[in-house]
Amino acid sequence: MSNNIKNYFQDIHYSRRKIGFFLNSVLSLSELFYKFAINFKNFLYEKKILKEKQVNAYVICVGNLTTGGVGKTPIVIELANKISKEKKVAIISRGYKSKISNKIPNIIKDYSNIKFNDGTICGDEPFQLAKKVSNNVVVITCANRYTAANEAIIKYGSEVIILDDGFSNRKLKKDKTILVVDSKMLFGNNSLLPKGPLREPLSQIKRTDEIIITNKNNNEITETINFIKKFKKPVKICTMVPKKIYNIQTKAEIINNTKEKQKVIAFCAIGQPEQFYTYLNEKYDVFKKVSFNDHHKYTKNDIKSLLKLAKSNNINIFITTQKDETKLLPLIKDIKGYTFNVLELENIISDIM
Repeated sequence: MSNNIKNYFQDIHYSRRKIGFFLNSVLSLSELFYKFAINFKNFLYEKKILKEKQVNAYVICVGNLTTGGVGKTPIVIELANKISKEKKVAIISRGYKSKISNKIPNIIKDYSNIKFNDGTICGDEPFQLAKKVSNNVVVITCANRYTAANEAIIKYGSEVIILDDGFSNRKLKKDKTILVVDSKMLFGNNSLLPKGPLREPLSQIKRTDEIIITNKNNNEITETINFIKKFKKPVKICTMVPKKIYNIQTKAEIINNTKEKQKVIAFCAIGQPEQFYTYLNEKYDVFKKVSFNDHHKYTKNDIKSLLKLAKSNNINIFITTQKDETKLLPLIKDIKGYTFNVLELENIISDIM
């Protein structure tokens, strides 16, 4: 799906674009079919006609109801690192858009050893997880969460399984489900796919044990919290704050002691890039924002286009996200005269009083 098509539907999903009667009718009809399929699946599980498979470990799911990024990955990292102080942990990811097949379990990180040096091979998010978690955490990708969980338990002695995403996947029995919600985007127009961004009806929040709101610099965060409280689940808030900026090639931290904002080109391939750009506006003069599809695999032509834009406007600094870093390094490692930096964020999770 091209950027234009994806952005077009995102605008519909989040009520930024009005649509005509015909398209609205088509999307509404499609939504009915999708809703029937999802409700029928959940009915079969609720009536025990389909049964969730149990494994010999404590299973935690960190998921979301909508398409696009809501900030799950930093929460998974913090949760894994906290639990791994006492128990062996395995993170299981689907390995979306990786070059290796996810039909079988792929070991991305075997405790202290990361098996890949290129995020484009194993997937950008699993690679980011592997780099950020402690030595008591295994990272595995596989579409079959049950198979991957058993691999982690039998081969690595994992006591806790953390599913990165997987709310809609009910094949594996979960002991705790954490739902992550974007404070700005919430549930969009509250419609199911393809009319809206919801992958599950809002009624399925009943399967959640805890809700974490990722605070995307939302001025109406109190209003958002009060709305989420209506679902009568424990609520926490996750605030993302800039930690540091560093160079991709050298890993050296970038310190700017001048009051003048440097002119930069910002680019990324994440689900909801608005917060990233908002952080940058506080520190830089952002000349141009270039957004690619979520999980986009960068090519040499992408880099050429960015360099051409920079050269024509006399700019030599680019800045992107940690998620994009792993896919970029092979393409930019030999480029001279331009600086590619990364904004690293850290998250603070707190209870709501």
